[in-house]
Amino acid sequence: MGITFLEYQNEYRLSFIYRDLITTRDPVHVILERHGFTNYKLFRRMFLEHFGNTPTQIRKQREIL
Repeated sequence: MGITFLEYQNEYRLSFIYRDLITTRDPVHVILERHGFTNYKLFRRMFLEHFGNTPTQIRKQREIL
C-alpha cells in the first residue's frame, strides 16, 4: 500500500471525522473524542495536511453549499 499501518489508521479516522463534520453539528472536540484523537494540535496539523483546510473552514464551506 505504500504507507505504514499508523498512517493508514490516521487517514481512516480522518475520513470519519470529515464525514461527521459535514453531517452533524456536534462540536469538533466531541467528534475528535469519538474517533480517538486526544491531541487537538496534532489532529489539526494532520487534518490541514490531508484536506487543505481546518475543520472550521470545512464546515463553513459546507454551509454555503
